[in-house]
Amino acid sequence: MFFTGNSLNLNMSTQFIKNDKGEKTAVIIPIKEYEDLLHQHHLSLEITDEYKKMMDGMLEEEDSGKADYVSFEHIKSKF
Repeated sequence: MFFTGNSLNLNMSTQFIKNDKGEKTAVIIPIKEYEDLLHQHHLSLEITDEYKKMMDGMLEEEDSGKADYVSFEHIKSKF
């Protein structure tokens, strides 16, 4: 539901806001569609088990003092 002037519209669809040149500058979408987009974005950011294992290994190396580091200057010199 949303208000347009004095009327109440129960079937909101995607709407675009345009500038004086007619170029689309913003979009209004239904809350349900917005929530679905957020959910899809969140799913794409989930960390994989493989990444978690890699990070755990790196943290274990750090804790045990076995981690090898390369200076920023060394990396920079390679480019």
